[in-house]
Amino acid sequence: MATPERIGRYEIRGELGRGGFATVYHGWDPRFEREVAIKFLPPELIHADPQFKMRFEREAKIIAQLEHPSIVPVYDVGEENGQPYFVMRYMNGGSLSERIRGKTYSIEETIKVIEQIAPGLDEAHSKGIVHRDLKPANILFTNKNVPLISDFGIAKFSQGDNSSNMTGSAIIGTPAYMAPEQASGDVVDGRADIYALGVILYEMVTGKQPYQSDTPLGLAIKHVTEPVPHILEANPNLPIWMEKVISTAMAKKPDDRFTTAVELVETIKAFLRGENPTKNINATAKISPFNKTATVKRSKEKKRSPITGIVMALVLAAIVIGGGFFVWNSGLLQVMLEPAASATQSQADAPSAETKQPVVITWTATPLPTQPTEAVTPASSTGLPLAGGADMIALLRNNDIWIMDMEGGNRLQVTNDGLPKTNLQWLNDGKNILYTTGKTVKTVNIETLVEEVVFRYTAGEYLEGFAVSPDGKRVAISVNRELYVIPYDPVRLPFAARKSDLDEFKGCFYNDLAIKEVQWSDDGTQLAIEYAANLNGIRGEAIRVVNVETCEGIGDSVADDFPQGRFQFPEEIAHFDWDGGLLFLLNSNVRNDGFGDLFLYSLFTHKADHAFPYEGNCCYRDAVFSPDSSQILFAFQDIRLGSSSPINLYLIPTDSITVQRKIDPLPELPADFFTSRTESPKPVLRPALP
Repeated sequence: MATPERIGRYEIRGELGRGGFATVYHGWDPRFEREVAIKFLPPELIHADPQFKMRFEREAKIIAQLEHPSIVPVYDVGEENGQPYFVMRYMNGGSLSERIRGKTYSIEETIKVIEQIAPGLDEAHSKGIVHRDLKPANILFTNKNVPLISDFGIAKFSQGDNSSNMTGSAIIGTPAYMAPEQASGDVVDGRADIYALGVILYEMVTGKQPYQSDTPLGLAIKHVTEPVPHILEANPNLPIWMEKVISTAMAKKPDDRFTTAVELVETIKAFLRGENPTKNINATAKISPFNKTATVKRSKEKKRSPITGIVMALVLAAIVIGGGFFVWNSGLLQVMLEPAASATQSQADAPSAETKQPVVITWTATPLPTQPTEAVTPASSTGLPLAGGADMIALLRNNDIWIMDMEGGNRLQVTNDGLPKTNLQWLNDGKNILYTTGKTVKTVNIETLVEEVVFRYTAGEYLEGFAVSPDGKRVAISVNRELYVIPYDPVRLPFAARKSDLDEFKGCFYNDLAIKEVQWSDDGTQLAIEYAANLNGIRGEAIRVVNVETCEGIGDSVADDFPQGRFQFPEEIAHFDWDGGLLFLLNSNVRNDGFGDLFLYSLFTHKADHAFPYEGNCCYRDAVFSPDSSQILFAFQDIRLGSSSPINLYLIPTDSITVQRKIDPLPELPADFFTSRTESPKPVLRPALP
């Protein structure tokens, strides 16, 4: 096809490269007077899949909204003669694949590149976008040597198609950097990109890729079946700890990898400082945010075994032998192998014979009227705005529970007794809110406003903790500062008013510490307990993370204990929240019964960041994580305004908590919503409903 003179309003100055997935042109935007790169989809893909064009347009518009300094921006999306295209920043500083050719990077040189792109990768993942083809050719440099991630524009949006009458999935990527689950055709999330980043890391510090094969097929099989290579065999001059980093980044199971790209970077930097971080994945690692809730939620899928992936690869082998295109079972399976690109510029970097041939395996959107098919449904059928995997906030105002959307709008008061409340928790049905008032635990249904008693412990002096496990099968109860972990039985619990009644549940009992509040880990194997502690002769509070899979004593199964011995913190913990994995938020008490300083603590590094996100000032309260941990909601009262300071709610990205700047409050929540200077909202966020 001849090079066009114009695409849309863009003047074409030449062709940068051509491959099976896109043709890339060097263009000029006369409106903004800037150079651009234009990716034009080939007609073969559109004809092979009637839904492809519609899906690409939808996904490209979403990706165009992805703004981050380390991601090549998408400026525009359009269509020319029935073929969709998107317009991106023109990068003229070359690609990483060009720079590493024939060179071995030092760890310090490598980390300078990776630490600049890691935040952008995590930002995309927090929005549910998976790159799927991360490789050196897609890491481009500006003319000032700043690396950016390219080609999110052709990455498959991680939740896929919403269509309910289509079969199949897709495998998109380059075999040399493809995670095992991706090569096997399983559902992927951002941890597949973490795997690819591990391969890039391996390649940069050794000068070679971890697996070698004469064919893309052979590479894909090795990623699925062979163990992670020992990096010290490829470069004996590397420190021993690089084995740990690579084996974690390239772990066969996604759950065993680093949860974020920044975590990988910070681990390497810690080792370079002479520290020895330990990643206890089985105990504390959390599935990446994009896998819980983002903008859509995937129906259950039957997990494929590696053997299935190998069978698929063998099909691919037959396709390659047969000429690169094959149709099986009346058009249900179509496979294309992208030909070697002819790019002459870094914007469409030319692949090598071994590594740069992206394999695209696509099941066509063929209706199967006689067979049920799995569908992908939106994360929220309510139409409410989403943030951090949540669609609704429940909080306290004047001792009553209110609900509202994530912008502070659509407010509704659901209790009206005015009695003090604590321990708010959304139950799994998304309709009932659990809360404690006095020595009674109740639920309130947000649709009917009907309240029911769940537990009433009249024989106790304290009822401070009541938390239902994520699977809804167990409950952790702190009464008289003793802890019970028992089956959650809403039928029996209302009648358990004494210690002997709780003993009959045949659960676990702990009285090692004076336990106050409790929170569950995401996998239900651990509890974070706040307890009364002796801090060098001063009465204070601390948090301990313990394993509760068995009924061992709390002192026998400690995963962490802080703040003492970890970081400086006042004796009183006004509030804490756990993301269920690696991160904790802690509030101190500086003023007005609970407003104070904000800390973000990591179980992985055992370090805390003292955060002042609102212009470097105090005071914060009741900070909580969103369901996917990508956002933090907190109340703020500006200490500079004294008694006239209002209480506002703010929602910010977790990874920006240490960035000091002006922050806008929830846009739909009135500035005078909270009427008391000592109000404690205690917000909890509802995971977006399917």
